[in-house]
Amino acid sequence: MTDIAKIRTYLEVHEGTFLASMRVITIFFITGLFSIPAVTLGSESIRVAIADNQKTVSLQSSSGLIAAGQSSSHSKKKFFYSAASIGLRPVRLRSSGEVIQVNGKGYRGWVEIRKKKNGLLLVINELDIEAYLKGVVAAEVPPDWEFEALKAQAVASRTYALYQKQSAGNKPYHVLATEDSQVYSGNRGEHPQTVRAVRETRGIVITYHGEVIPAFYHSSCGGHTENAAELWGIDEPYLKGVDCECQEISKYGLWEKRVPLSQVMNALAKQGYRLQEIRDLGIGDITPAGRVKEVSILHEGGKLMVPAEDLRAALGNTQIPSVFFELELSDGEAVFSGRGKGHGVGLCQWGAEEMALRGYDYKAILSHYYPGTVLTKIK
Repeated sequence: MTDIAKIRTYLEVHEGTFLASMRVITIFFITGLFSIPAVTLGSESIRVAIADNQKTVSLQSSSGLIAAGQSSSHSKKKFFYSAASIGLRPVRLRSSGEVIQVNGKGYRGWVEIRKKKNGLLLVINELDIEAYLKGVVAAEVPPDWEFEALKAQAVASRTYALYQKQSAGNKPYHVLATEDSQVYSGNRGEHPQTVRAVRETRGIVITYHGEVIPAFYHSSCGGHTENAAELWGIDEPYLKGVDCECQEISKYGLWEKRVPLSQVMNALAKQGYRLQEIRDLGIGDITPAGRVKEVSILHEGGKLMVPAEDLRAALGNTQIPSVFFELELSDGEAVFSGRGKGHGVGLCQWGAEEMALRGYDYKAILSHYYPGTVLTKIK
């Protein structure tokens, strides 16, 4: 999951209402710890933007296509759309079978094509939240992981998706199909084990004081998850840092990345930072857990403090896996020596796998990473 885009909606919705108090939560890892009350959250469908700024879109189904408002399939099994063929009203089609092909990729549910003001096409997949999750979980974690870790991921993904839906406002979709929300691969992303994990946790979400939480998650925390307040100013008791044993198994335990200074300068320039020749690099503020908040850049024009997440985003999140790093200048390169992958807030996926390997169930895993929350069943 990417970092900045994920918290934008949260900040817009909760600005000025963050809790200032901190609570010490004792976690008991006991199977069956939670009672699961039921709450009504409305429709369980979700709208996913699966393709944007498309010049053309093809829809196909071997069993026939059904347009919105029709009760039987169209005799034609393939349609081709361009901006010229879409009017003011969106086109909505589904397969008379289970899967509709959109530009060669399979999806369940309805497909909606909208013409944008720029003359290009936006494609939205509308489907049941549980069907959506079938295409998410295996895209976010390896499907051969421990089953309780898969169940924990299913609940976190369901919770995050419903939170995004509640926060979507007037947008024509609720979530993106990319890591800017959470990765959704449609029908091709389904795997028997992750589908089973979705089924066995059906309707279960994470709540705090009766509200669905923004269930942030990441790949590997490096040994301690992060307080959201430290990185993003989000002060919620269930997004506090906790100890984690992910380093025991994580393939992102330790890493080193070397980046030419010219690449650092060019990347920051695209983000609006103007630098002359870099003379030195250093670490500014760090969080109590050890993540870098600011990077100090000494250049010919002076000294510049750059938020570490801005630098990471500029260089690419795959290039710099996390801001849990040390930094030095060596032979014309910025040398990042770090651990972990992702922002470090909320559920640590590799930590969840480690807990599952040690015998903890998904309830205990979620209790550990989201302290003080309750698992709730959607009606």
